[in-house]
Amino acid sequence: MMKRGLAIVALVILALAVPVSTLAQQSSKAEKEVRAIIDELTAANLKGGPEVVPIFDKYLADDFVRIPPSGATYTKADMLDGWKTGKIKVQSAELSDLKIRVYGNTAVVTAISTTKSNVLGEAMSGQSRYTRVLVKRGGTWECVLYQNTTIAKQ
Repeated sequence: MMKRGLAIVALVILALAVPVSTLAQQSSKAEKEVRAIIDELTAANLKGGPEVVPIFDKYLADDFVRIPPSGATYTKADMLDGWKTGKIKVQSAELSDLKIRVYGNTAVVTAISTTKSNVLGEAMSGQSRYTRVLVKRGGTWECVLYQNTTIAKQ
């Protein structure tokens, strides 16, 4: 009877452990997918120009919103037009303290961005803390929100 009880406990533990490890693998895979997109968007920002529009068109959701430090709001159409017309110029961009948290089909990315840029008439130079929210729709991760706040100089 004791051996049977131990066998049942062992099976229950195994049954519970499998889904946890499966979830961890899925989360790790999602984190890698999101990281690859962040890297691709950062490289496209640095390259700039009309040739990067397809990259942003692919990864920015139709309901995308960008909120810069000024508090203005920009849509996907505003951003795509900015790359097409040269109203977005990023001279330098470096990310640090990057963290990706995955919650099912939603990912929250936070980082410190050290940037020199001019985005739709807003010049930025220095550090900001940013948040990107991505949602997986139809098998593709799309950015629905990008918000950054200037880090005050100490």
